[in-house]
Amino acid sequence: MHKMYHFPKIFIFFGLFVLFSIAFAGCSINSEPIQDNSLDESPELIQEISASGELIPVQSVTLSFSSIGENLEVLVEEGAQVSKGDELVRNNNNQLKAALLQAQAALERARFAYDQVLNAPSETALKSAYSAFIAARINLRQQEDNDASEDIISIAQAEFDAARANYDSVFKGSSEEEIAAAKKDLEAAEIALEQAVSDFELTAPFDGTVAEINVKSGENIGAFQPVLVIADLNNLQVVTTDLSEVDVTKLNVGQRADIIFDALSDQTFSGRIEIIAEKSTGVSSVFFEVTLSLNEVPEDLRWGMTAFITFPIE
Repeated sequence: MHKMYHFPKIFIFFGLFVLFSIAFAGCSINSEPIQDNSLDESPELIQEISASGELIPVQSVTLSFSSIGENLEVLVEEGAQVSKGDELVRNNNNQLKAALLQAQAALERARFAYDQVLNAPSETALKSAYSAFIAARINLRQQEDNDASEDIISIAQAEFDAARANYDSVFKGSSEEEIAAAKKDLEAAEIALEQAVSDFELTAPFDGTVAEINVKSGENIGAFQPVLVIADLNNLQVVTTDLSEVDVTKLNVGQRADIIFDALSDQTFSGRIEIIAEKSTGVSSVFFEVTLSLNEVPEDLRWGMTAFITFPIE
């Protein structure tokens, strides 16, 4: 007698579930191939070069004395606005004071001599030369009328010839060579005075702001030691500080750039390349300085602030 095997109900339900799943999957299969067009449309990639930078004035200078400074007199304060030619610091070295006075006197003499040569003949010089000429002629005639000796007449004749030549020369005026020589003397005196003034006092070479003072009144200082710094803080520019030699070859003068300052990180400013250095800078690593002008300079920016620069490359 054969035995009947009974399968548990759970196996029966599991088998039915598998059959229905296969049937349902077969009905949902799409016979058409799936086309993915997203691979055919690759987005355009915008290349760019980045570099760090620093904000600097377009114009700045460090002033110093070319001679020893004694008992200095500081006439300005840091932050002061100055105009070209304003006196900033005075050097009370007595030797320099004497040299300045001598240079001023020499310039006055050279200027007077140049004016005399340029405007020759003056009325006074012409009258004097003419009077000497007439006196020499009268003397010669008197000697001849008095039957003077040949020696006396020869002397009178020589005096007359000299007076006449002098009058002709004065009447003719100065030669081009004399004028040129007098002008050179005047230029040399002007240069000497400028040197004497620069030794005695420091003046502003342009309109700007006193950004830094390194001395105090009453102090002494050596020659060519930095005294103060003048800068035009109304005109600022950005200079790169780490642009590599590989990236600099991809840039051109006039190219635009986007600039973000660390102090104003929520704003982006636009600039333009003005100068690309011909020579590398740096010791431990090679990098090139690129100078950029700013289309807008906010009041909050200060000399020395750092920036991040991107140069879009098309």
